[in-house]
Amino acid sequence: MDALSNIRIDIDNIDRQLLRLLTQRQILVEKARRLKPKPKGDKADVQASERVAQVITNRHKEALELGLSSDVAESVWGSMIKAFIDLEEKVNNE
Repeated sequence: MDALSNIRIDIDNIDRQLLRLLTQRQILVEKARRLKPKPKGDKADVQASERVAQVITNRHKEALELGLSSDVAESVWGSMIKAFIDLEEKVNNE
């Protein structure tokens, strides 16, 4: 097996770890959703703009401390948060 194959195996292992962590995050998001007041058609209930900004700011700072590109961190967390907000809205509309 060559070096590139070994690196790809390591990346696949990290991806599996990330999937497990995202599953845990989804469970917590679902628990938080159940504790929130029922939305009345206003996305603000789900989106919590101040909380989103706080999370993005904190992950940006932590990324810099860890040596991760802050652009990557902001893009990943922005996409992830949007996906979980979309999931919450979908569940709320069912």
